[in-house]
Parts: sequence; structure tokens; C-alpha cells
Amino acid sequence: MDLERSHKTDHFLVRPEGRTADALVEILVDSGVEVVFGLPGGPISPLHDALLDRPEVRVVTTRHESGALFAAAGYAHTTGRLGVALVTSGPGALNAMTGLASAYCDGLPLLLLVGEVPRRTFGKGALQDGSAYHLNIVAMASNISKLAVELHDPNAAPLLFRRAIATARSGRPGPVVLTLPMDVSTAHIAIPEVALDVSTRYAIAPRALERAEMLLTQSEKPALLVGAGVRSGDGPAQLLRFAERLQCPVATTPKGKGIFPENHPLSCGVFGMGGHPSARDLFTAGVDVLLAVGTSLGDLATDGWSPILKPQHALIHVDIEAAQIGRSYSASLAIAAPAELFFDQMIERLPQRTASARSGIHYHDELASLAHGDEGRISPQRALLELQERLPADTIFTIDSGEHFLFAVHFLRAHLPDSFVAMTGLGSMGSSIGAAIGAQLAHPQRSVAAICGDGCFAMNAFEVATATAERLPICVFVFNDARLGMVELGHQAVYGRSPTYDTRPMDVVQLARGLGAEALAVERPGQLLEALLLPRRPNRPLVVDVQIDRTVRMPKRDRFDAFSQPPKILN
Repeated sequence: MDLERSHKTDHFLVRPEGRTADALVEILVDSGVEVVFGLPGGPISPLHDALLDRPEVRVVTTRHESGALFAAAGYAHTTGRLGVALVTSGPGALNAMTGLASAYCDGLPLLLLVGEVPRRTFGKGALQDGSAYHLNIVAMASNISKLAVELHDPNAAPLLFRRAIATARSGRPGPVVLTLPMDVSTAHIAIPEVALDVSTRYAIAPRALERAEMLLTQSEKPALLVGAGVRSGDGPAQLLRFAERLQCPVATTPKGKGIFPENHPLSCGVFGMGGHPSARDLFTAGVDVLLAVGTSLGDLATDGWSPILKPQHALIHVDIEAAQIGRSYSASLAIAAPAELFFDQMIERLPQRTASARSGIHYHDELASLAHGDEGRISPQRALLELQERLPADTIFTIDSGEHFLFAVHFLRAHLPDSFVAMTGLGSMGSSIGAAIGAQLAHPQRSVAAICGDGCFAMNAFEVATATAERLPICVFVFNDARLGMVELGHQAVYGRSPTYDTRPMDVVQLARGLGAEALAVERPGQLLEALLLPRRPNRPLVVDVQIDRTVRMPKRDRFDAFSQPPKILN
């Protein structure tokens, strides 16, 4: 079709014919996507071929589909922008499900594009058929995504594609899944310029604002509990203004760590799993009005739904998703709205309170100064303090799931909203290395460090090869206790005995070197400080096997109670 004869209407501009895949890639570029993650395969190959014509989009080939999703999640987590992953049909899509569920639980905007076998082969025994006539990938993904659809009509694909991107970004962000049969993505269509304005607008009722103003103004002992929902947009800046105006102590959830600067005098640190005595003391002493913002008040955020979080007078619960409110604690005032909107509308309503002396964050005294335990090896907290002494202040830490998570929550000092990345919604092991890759690509000028256990490293270690291939200088600190420590210790705490969940034999250093990384092991206090002064080759990942003392443990308070209660006998 001649460009000069294109027909313009109020809704679209008909442009030269091209493949559906070309149209979708153009929409990605127009949406500001700069990097996509994934693994190739026949059914997704049309999109990979179309991406060859768009060099402004970096294609990162990971070693496993779960790594691709975790990398896209890390990119989205540290930027607020859309993370994109491309996988093939059948096992490709199924391998991606854990990362997809993690993004769904954590509210991260992801777009997962799944190649599919041609429509004419649906239900005929085609290899890796994921259609509704066989595996039904769309149905599987529907419960762990905001939207899951098959693009079955080439001409409708561009509009549905725009809708999917808008869905991922709007309201409470989350992942969307589109499956693309190969004959749809290769079909030639008149590529339209889609005019689609999808937005979600929130308004807070004046009566709710007045009620919140009255409760907070009259409160003598108010407190703020802030979750990850405050991280997006101007939320952290507005939170800081709000807290300083109200002169209100602020605690964060583990996932919200860093949203409020931990070096601020109003910061009480983290409440919940791995949290600080200062935050726990705040609520133990009694709070008359608790303002919980951007948190679902789930398991990890409340230390197993601790009763000390219940305020004496009123709970004001603010969350962008109404379904999150009231699940765990009854709210006196429920407001479904973005955190930044709530703070913005409340700041001018509240009088400026006089500053009072605050003592800041308190750490577990019995652990804070401990360099090593009974085995003589370096303690986890000493290792964290040593690496923070050497790494830049704006380092982004991606934290995995395990015993090391407790120490990281407690002893890392996070002062920037994007400096602490932990995907605790699902609690999947093996997320940190992929997340570090995504964070490093999003912030190439900053230092990025993954903290994982040896069990987590065993699950996704091969993503170190992805970092090597992409010339990414991420650091991976493997807190190695040669076992699945959190499970083993938890079993012992609940049942008084435990199986042995040993991870040996695994040579972390040799494995990492085989994946192209620089690698070394440390065992004693001070060795990590020395190791991080050694010269490194540029643009090469570093893996450090931190052989920690197994006898040093973080206290766990209320969370195990739910597991150790005797069973109720039903009549």
C-alpha cells in the first residue's frame, strides 16, 4: 500500500501491511519498552524475528523461563515500568508460571508473551499444544494474572495488545498473559495506529478525608505502617512530607523496606519477619491510631498476624485494591486509593506538629556486634555490614527467600525506595539473581548485589551465565550454610526434631567460574572486606561464597505460633 494513500480517521491510521508480530513489536517500542527477557522457540520465533528490525530493544536470552520472569520483575520493581518476557509454548509457558505468580502476588507490571502452535493444529496432538483443547495455558494463567487471553484474530491483535499493556499498568499493577498462535503472529494485516486511552481514576470521598483528619489530629500516639504499595510514583516523597508534618513514627513492612529512609529520625525500621525491636516496641507500647498504607497486612508484614498491631482506638487502612482491606485486621476507616493521592490530599489538612526526639532504629543487641558464632565462621550480619562498607551507598540489593532474608531485612540499611528488592508475595526461592539482572539493566550506572542462600543458588545459578553473556557486573553473595536452613530450623522449632536438608556436595566457586563469573570464597570475619578490594574485570559478574556460621540465628517471634498450635478436635 502506498504511504501517501493511507487513510486517516479519528480512530486509526491504516498503514502498510505487515505481520502481526511486526505490529506488536512496534507497539512495544511505542510503549517505551527497551528490554525484553526470555527464551526462543518455534512458536514465539515470529516476535524474535520482528525484534531483529528494532535494535533499540535489547533482547536478553536467559537460561530458564523462570529466570526471564524474575529478571522482568526486577526491572519492573526498580523502575515502575513494564517488564516484558517472551517464552515459547508448552514447557516454556509452564516454566514461567512461578515467576508469573510472583509478579502477581507482588503487584508488578509484567507482560508475558507466549508463542502457541498454529490454530489449525489445536487439539490434534501437536507437540507442546497449549491451546484450550489441550494444556489450556490461558486457563492456567488466569488465576495468577490480571488478564490472560489468546490473540486468535490477527486484525484484533493490536487493540488487544494495547489493552493488555494498559491493564498491567493500571490500578494495582500486575502481570498479563497473551498467547499468540504462530499463524496469527505471522499473518499479514493492515497495521493500524491504535488510539486507545485507558486510565484508572481515583477519588477519595471528602467525608473519608475529614474522618481521617479528625482521627489523626486527635491522636496522641499515632503510627504509620507502610508497605510496598507506597513505592510507586511520588509515594515515597509524599510519605516523607506526611510523616514530617504529623511527626509520626514510621515502620515499614519487610517488602516495603527502604521506602521511608532508615536513617531518618522518625524511622522505627521494619515490623514483621526479620524486623527491628524498635518497630516492635512501638506497637507493644500501644498505638491509639494506626495508619496502614500500601500493605495487605499479610503474614510476613505482621509477624504472623501479631495482635500487638491492633490499635487502641482506630485503624485507617489505605490500599489501591479494595479487596486487600479488612482481610486480616478490621479497619475503622477503609480507603481504596493510591498512596500518593491519599498523602497529597491529607498533607494540607493536617497541622504541622512540633518535632520530638526519636531514637531511630534499634537492632537485636545480642546479634548486632557478633562477628562469628560457635563454629568460628563469619556471621550473616557481619557479612552484611562488611559488604555495605565496601559497596556504594546507592547499591540495589535483591534478596532471595530463606534464612538470609531475615538477616538482610534486619541488618541492611536501606535509604532509597528502590534499594531493597524482595519478592515476598509468593516467597519463591531462586528469584534474586534474575531480579539482579533486571535491576542492573534498568540502572547500568549503579551497583547491584543479589543476596541468596545456597539452596536458592542451586535453583537458578545458571542465570549467572546470562549475566556473563550480557556483560553485567552484578555481585551475587551466596550465604552458604550447606543446607535448606529456614526449612530445617523451622521444622525443628515446630516439631522438636528435623530431617537433614543438606545441599552438599556443591562447589559454589567452581560452579560460578564455569558460568563465566569471577568467584571466590570467604569464611572468616574481615575476609569479605579484603575480597571486595581486589581488582575485578569490568562487566563480569562476581560470585562470593560466604560460608556463614550455622549457629547464628535470627529470633522468630509470633510467626511459628500458627504452625505449632495443637490441632482442634472437631465433634
